[in-house]
Amino acid sequence: MKIPKIIHNAVAGYIFRNTDERTLRVVAATKSGNNKGLSDQTEKEAINMQAKTLADWKLALTLASDPEEPNFSDLEKLYQNLELDNHLVATIENRIEPVQGTPFKFTDQSGKENEEAKELFEAMWFIDFVGICLRSKFQGTKVVELYDLDENMYLKGITEISKAHAIPAKGIITKEAGGTTGWNYKEGAFADQYIQIGKDDFLGMYAQLAPIVLAKKLGFGSWLDYIEKYGVPPIFAITDREDQARLDQLYNALLNFKSNNFMVGRGQEKFEIGKDTGGGSFDIFDKLIERANSELSKRILGGTGTSDEKSHVGAAKVHAAILATKHKLDKFFVKVIINNQLIPRLVKISPVYAPLANLKFEWDDTENLTLDQYIAAVKDLSAYYEIDVEELATRTGIPITGLKKAMVTPSADPEPKPEPQKKK
Repeated sequence: MKIPKIIHNAVAGYIFRNTDERTLRVVAATKSGNNKGLSDQTEKEAINMQAKTLADWKLALTLASDPEEPNFSDLEKLYQNLELDNHLVATIENRIEPVQGTPFKFTDQSGKENEEAKELFEAMWFIDFVGICLRSKFQGTKVVELYDLDENMYLKGITEISKAHAIPAKGIITKEAGGTTGWNYKEGAFADQYIQIGKDDFLGMYAQLAPIVLAKKLGFGSWLDYIEKYGVPPIFAITDREDQARLDQLYNALLNFKSNNFMVGRGQEKFEIGKDTGGGSFDIFDKLIERANSELSKRILGGTGTSDEKSHVGAAKVHAAILATKHKLDKFFVKVIINNQLIPRLVKISPVYAPLANLKFEWDDTENLTLDQYIAAVKDLSAYYEIDVEELATRTGIPITGLKKAMVTPSADPEPKPEPQKKK
């Protein structure tokens, strides 16, 4: 049965007038086939792991800090190369992962928690978002794409725009790496789907750490060269033959000795293994690497006590307190971005996140007691307060069926008091 055109238009008009604008935009984008984010329209490049030098570092900083036409392509390649260093990555994870694992909550204006809103953020994309926020401190300004919605209009994932394709000073995302023109993500149609984390000209802590990591890589390379030359003792062939044919045979035998493990001599010929005279030289390279790791730990964590296995207990406690302060500042940094940028954009891109409009994101820093500490606290407080038995059983996992009656221990009969003396 064909619906008359006048009825169709009336129904369509009613739907458009009473449907949320954000829903209409998502449906329109899906129907038109234009449901790709800008990250899908950029030209991808293979990761280049070519060795970097101090000259590459200087060039990358010069291009990235150009006030007229900044280019971050070389800087991104340099930063990718730096992250091959295990100590650098591990120390940065010590800053990021504790924040990612911190409990959080949403509260209204009266301070009441909202559990339903919290469930909206219990997703992998939120863990990724916290990581990107904190990595911006080390790798420079980040641009995050919020575009990938599922059929229920929940955010499926986020995408970090490659540094080589983003120019924060211009507010654009370029199609090709190192380009000068592109799509504006700060204003216009794409403004609600993109978040910039960091100032336009911020290059990150890696810009200062690069010389230390590159020096460490040079130390490793020199150490490998030393091992190749002097790590295996030399072998000598001694012979009284002077004919070229026999000398060539001995030469080939020495070349093949490593794979064959034996040689055959004639007459008075002898084969001797040389002695390793540089056994203690490794300390030169090891000290360089150890000092580089120490400098990285101091800059990123505030000390070496939380990453050095030889640290003393007193120093470790001081350094742990310094790291705790950094974590506190890191959490405040992420909280500001979530409340001021992430939540407003989520509310705009999907009606699913509309309940977040009047809520505030907070880290839940409530101290959690261990089981022993909890039982000890209950024991101390029970002398003054009534304890919730059901809560006690839930927290401890100990089935509690009731309270015992107070046991009164009968005391021994008191000694009879002496009768008062009669007056004479």
